Amino acid sequence: MKTVKEIEGKKSVQLIKEVVRVKQTVVERPVEYNTMITSTTIAKQIGIEEIGDEAQEVLLLVALNTKNKINAIHKVFSGSLNSSMAHPREIFRSALLNNAARILIYHNHPSGDTEPSIEDYELTDRFFAAGELLGIEVLDHIIVAGNDAISFRENTL
Repeated sequence: MKTVKEIEGKKSVQLIKEVVRVKQTVVERPVEYNTMITSTTIAKQIGIEEIGDEAQEVLLLVALNTKNKINAIHKVFSGSLNSSMAHPREIFRSALLNNAARILIYHNHPSGDTEPSIEDYELTDRFFAAGELLGIEVLDHIIVAGNDAISFRENTL
């Protein structure tokens, strides 16, 4: 068995990286939504206000506590004019860091059309599966286009 000095002497030391700390920067803003999310109508309105007028696709996470009050609102990803390549790991990293019991996921369609694409359906399935695995309930995935929004849950999509 070689000692550390023997390995270092031959300059064949291999290093691995270890995550020591995950840092989250908190930006406070005035409480705009001082209510529980009790309906799809309220949930849709939050999405419209937050990302309805974005020029490119944005994926938004609303982290909720056990009483459906908002813990955090986080723009997880900004994409191009017509695509957002967000992965469930980014969504759930934010959910875990914000102690979410439940989440609402939103993304916008800058085209103004709320009709879900095939990719939207596939991504929604992945979100729900990941949430079930992690024990974080995905209440809904909502597509926002301007002042309009469609709920996957409400429309059983």
